[in-house]
Amino acid sequence: MVSLFGRGFDSLQLHKKVFLQIIMCMVAMCMSAQNIKVTKFERLETDLTANTHGTEKLDQNGEKAALIKIQAPERGFTFDGGSLGIVAREEHEGEIWLYVPRRAKKLTIQHKDYGVLRDYYYPVPVEGARTYEMYLDIGIGRYVTIASEMANSTIYIDGENVGQSPVSHKYLTYGHHTVRALKDRFEGEQTFTLSTNDPDGLRLINVPQRDMSDHFGDVVINVDNRAEIWFEDKYVATGSWRTQLREGSYVVETRKTDCDPQQTSFTVVAQQTNNVQAGQPTPHTGRLSLYTRPRDAKATYNGSNPIDLTEVHTLPVGTYQFDISRKGYVSKNGLEYKVKHNELTRDTITLDRVKYIKSKAFYFGAAYTFRQLGGITALAGVTYNDFDLQASYTFGMNKSEEVPWYSVDGNDTYLSSMTYKRSTIAVKLGYQFVLTERLAIIPQLGYEIEQLSATVADGTNSYGDKAKANCVSVGAKLMYAPLNRVNLFYNPAFSVAVSKDDNFTRISDNSDITGGGFMMSVGAIFNF
Repeated sequence: MVSLFGRGFDSLQLHKKVFLQIIMCMVAMCMSAQNIKVTKFERLETDLTANTHGTEKLDQNGEKAALIKIQAPERGFTFDGGSLGIVAREEHEGEIWLYVPRRAKKLTIQHKDYGVLRDYYYPVPVEGARTYEMYLDIGIGRYVTIASEMANSTIYIDGENVGQSPVSHKYLTYGHHTVRALKDRFEGEQTFTLSTNDPDGLRLINVPQRDMSDHFGDVVINVDNRAEIWFEDKYVATGSWRTQLREGSYVVETRKTDCDPQQTSFTVVAQQTNNVQAGQPTPHTGRLSLYTRPRDAKATYNGSNPIDLTEVHTLPVGTYQFDISRKGYVSKNGLEYKVKHNELTRDTITLDRVKYIKSKAFYFGAAYTFRQLGGITALAGVTYNDFDLQASYTFGMNKSEEVPWYSVDGNDTYLSSMTYKRSTIAVKLGYQFVLTERLAIIPQLGYEIEQLSATVADGTNSYGDKAKANCVSVGAKLMYAPLNRVNLFYNPAFSVAVSKDDNFTRISDNSDITGGGFMMSVGAIFNF
C-alpha cells in the first residue's frame, strides 16, 4: 500500500497500528467472558436475495428459508438455531450469510475468543424468502460511519485505505483513531476516541476538508516497452501516466505478461513537474541447451540473430525458431523451441551429411554431344535405389558434306545435292556405383532412334529427309558433384545401328554418314 502522507507519517501510523493491535488483543482477553451483542437486526425490505433463483435456499420442508446477512468484525463464529436448526451458511466478502427456517425464534452465537450470546430472540418475525441484516458487536469496540465534506473521498483510518466515503458501519476498537479524507486536492484529518462510556448507537464521524493545491505537484511517469503502470494496486495507464499528487514519497509498480513486476520509488515536490522513469518489469527467463552433431554447427534464431550452441543460454520466455547449418551437411531450418519460466529446455540435433551422389533423385540437364553430326543434348531422368533411367534428345547442330542424289531408273541422272543434320532420341538404363562422396560411375545400356533432316544444297527437290536408323548403345556416365544437387558428367558411349530405312541406307552408301558410332557427351545435371 502506498503512503499518501510521506515516510514520517507512514512510520507513525505503523507504530500506532501495532500499538492498537496489542491493546485490542489485551481487551479481547479481558472481554472473552462477556456476551457478544447484537447492535442491529432488521428486515431489508428491498433485498430479494432470499427469493432469487441461485441464492435462495429450501429448508427441510421444501419451503424457502429466510436469509440473515451478518456483519461481524471477525470470522470464526458458530451459530446454533435450536430445534429448528440452520439451513445453510455461506462466507461472503465482508459478511456471513446464514439461512434459517421460517418462523425461527432464536439464535445462539459463539466465538472461541469473544464468548457466547445464548438464545438471542429475533426482535421481528422471521419469514421465509425474506432477507434480514444483523450487526454483531464482539465487545472490544463499536461501529462507526465515516463521512466527509467531499463525496466519494478516499478514507484512511489509521493509515489504512478503507474505501470511499461514506464508509458505513466500520467496526473499530476502543481507543484513539485518526481518519483522513482525500479527494483530488482536498484533504481533511480528524482524531477521535471510542470508549465504553460512549452513548449507545452508531457513531458518526464527519471529516472536514480544505483545498491543499499548494501542496500538489504534476507527475509524469514513463516506462519503456509499453508496460502497464499500477498505482496503489490499481491499473492506471500503459507506457505513460500523467497525474497530480500531494508532496511526499510514493511507489509505482510496472507490470507485463511473462515478467516479474518492478517497483520504483519517487518523491513528489509541490508546484513542480515531477518526471519519473519507472523501471521495466523483469522478463521471465528460462534456459535453453541445444546439442548438435557435429558440434561446431552455425545457428541463428528468429531470423538472423547468431547464437553459440556450445553454451547453455538464458533467454526470455517465449517461442524461438532456429536455423542450423554446417558445410557438408543438410541444413535444418525453422526448428521451434519454447522457453518456459525457470525451466531448462534441451534437445539434441543431428545433421545429416550432404549426399552429393543421391541414390534417389529426379534430374534434368544439358550437354554437348561430340560425334559425327553432333549437337546439343537435353536430358531428364530418375534414379531410384541407384537404378538410373535416362531419356535424352540431341538436336543436331553440325551438317554433313553434300550428298548427291541420282535417279535409280538405270540412267543415273543427277537430281540434287543434300546436306544432313542428325537428331537422336535415346533411352538408357544403368546402375550407379558410388566411388567417393562426390564421384560415381553409371554403366548404361541404351536404345536410340536417329533421324536425319535434309537441306537442299543444289537442285530443287529434297531427298532423304527424315531418314531413320535404330541403334543400341553401351556406355558409362561418370559424374562429379562439386555442389549439392549439381553434377557435372562425362558420358562416352558407342552405338550400333540394328536397322535402317531405305533412305538412311542409301545415304550411308553414298557418304560417310553412318548409323551409330562413338560419341561423347559433356554437361551438367541438376537433381532434386
